[in-house]
Amino acid sequence: MILVKNTLSEQIYQILRNDILTQAIPLGEKLTLKTLQQRFGVSSTPIRDAFTRLTEDGLVNYYSNIGVSVIELTRKDLTELYQFMGDLDSLAILYCRDYPDQKQIIASLEQLLGNTADHDIQQWISNSDQFHLVFYDYCNNSRLKRAAEKQRSQLTIFSNRYETIPQTQEDIVKWHFAIYESYRAGDIDKAAELMRQHLAQSLKFALSSLEELQMSQ
Repeated sequence: MILVKNTLSEQIYQILRNDILTQAIPLGEKLTLKTLQQRFGVSSTPIRDAFTRLTEDGLVNYYSNIGVSVIELTRKDLTELYQFMGDLDSLAILYCRDYPDQKQIIASLEQLLGNTADHDIQQWISNSDQFHLVFYDYCNNSRLKRAAEKQRSQLTIFSNRYETIPQTQEDIVKWHFAIYESYRAGDIDKAAELMRQHLAQSLKFALSSLEELQMSQ
């Protein structure tokens, strides 16, 4: 693998992050400097830098005198995570009511919904994720956006799995259209409540994915 030296830390971070989000590196696996130095052919410094960023993302845990391990999530963890993200996403929608150009928000949502027929699975997942993130782009609250970004990495581990299932995709599209229709009609409170319900439904998909992961280990 050829890496550009001046962006070693960034490249290693992106590779490891993707491996964790796609579960090429499974939950709970220990990451050692020696193994990763051999994999990437680099010194320990860029790997340590990548570890720091992954820790900030909430994707790995660092334990003094033990090392770095990919996070492990229980049913309770997932329940708390999806409930919290439901609250954050709903709050972002409510904050968007004060954005001066509502037509711009609606146009952004319409563009993403128009791309849900995309047959490339990774692009579909990206569009689905962006539907949620649109509201953070227009909520005009940087602290809310940062809080959501940190939590969303853990959620993505599971959405990457269940969003590949055709029936689940159909369900997600229905929720997104319902949220969009309510927002477009000016019923912001209803849109926010639908978003919270949408995340509650997604929790069920995530819990099923967790069970599948645990059975495969």
